[in-house]
Amino acid sequence: MKILGLTTGKHIIVKAGSLFDGTGSRVRDRVDIYIEGQRVYSIEPNRKGGESPGASPADFDRLNPSGRTNDGPRHMEVVDLSHCTLLPGLVDCHVHLALDGRDFNDSLARWENRAEFTELVNENLSGALAKGIAGVRDGGDLKGLTLRHRNEIARGNFPGPHIKCSGWAIGKKGKYGSFLGPGYIPCQLPDSIRRLAASGADQIKVLVSGVVSFSCYGRVGELQFSQGELNNIVDLAREYGLPVMAHASSEQAVKLAVRAGVNSVEHGYFISRASLEEMAEKGISWIPTLVPVANQVKGDRRKSYSPEQIEIIENTYRRQQKMLAMAVEMGVPLGVGTDAGAGGVPHGAGYLEEMMLYREAGLSEEVILKAATSAGAAISGFREIGRIEPGNKAFMIAVRGNPLEDLNCLKEIEYLFLPRG
Repeated sequence: MKILGLTTGKHIIVKAGSLFDGTGSRVRDRVDIYIEGQRVYSIEPNRKGGESPGASPADFDRLNPSGRTNDGPRHMEVVDLSHCTLLPGLVDCHVHLALDGRDFNDSLARWENRAEFTELVNENLSGALAKGIAGVRDGGDLKGLTLRHRNEIARGNFPGPHIKCSGWAIGKKGKYGSFLGPGYIPCQLPDSIRRLAASGADQIKVLVSGVVSFSCYGRVGELQFSQGELNNIVDLAREYGLPVMAHASSEQAVKLAVRAGVNSVEHGYFISRASLEEMAEKGISWIPTLVPVANQVKGDRRKSYSPEQIEIIENTYRRQQKMLAMAVEMGVPLGVGTDAGAGGVPHGAGYLEEMMLYREAGLSEEVILKAATSAGAAISGFREIGRIEPGNKAFMIAVRGNPLEDLNCLKEIEYLFLPRG
């Protein structure tokens, strides 16, 4: 993969064989994408009919006369990707940058040393970037350590992906999630959310339930909050202008989250048709995270489970796929989230696997790619990535072939356009 860094002062014309802009509109063939600095300036039909690059500074001057300088012709680079499809950088709506997806205890040990933790997060970010991921929404860690890395990327000190941070998660004391947040009693909730807002958190992550059992089909860890408590959390978050992402598996947990008015349901295993209907009506997004369950029965991890457990795991994620197909029919807003950092899901590596599980569920390539780009960006709160259009940052990837016909094109990314800062 070739990486082209985009900085102020650069003028680039990308000659694309095809363009999927992320909006779900038809693919455009043979277009020229004009980039000024870090942003898309214009998208024009290829006036040369797709022949060898013939663009010149006059093309930029024609579109942007104010960009001329008194120092003579501007320096312009032409990138010929007439054999490729360009699409926006991808968005992973659910990750844990403080975990590596391989060794949970080793990741926790690295939290205690700032240099080792920085190395861990940088490795995870690099893994995501290598797979064309432009933005990630982080689900939090006990100490809120990833907030600093988000700020470093925003300053241009690390190439990316861009991060939306939860800081640490809001859960109930003594319940699931001690590695995600300290756990609170109800009277502490207002102060905890105030501190998250003051720390610069981009969203509130709330733990409504425990996790899915791999030993008893349909069993999920207990609920953490009452309806009144969860309503209070959502109301408090709104006072600070923060959206709420709700870890909620089991129909009971999803009901609580939806009735409280969260912005997105994360995981949502054993969700019902009725809850999907209510989510569609209210515009509540769903991030179904198939791959952390499905990957338990693949490769070496499969050896860790009995035949009975394997059957439970397979039945669990197969049901989730059926509900995913139903959600599309109902119009539930969908993003792609891998739960990267969970066991068996290294950062970046699980993204295409998640997409292929969507495809296996019957979703079209167009629906999946929109969920992976513009829809995922909207769910995660990214305003300048996820769409290739004038004014947006030119965070783009190029692949051979047409991913709208075969998602496997995304296995090998030929080119990455990377805005810096």
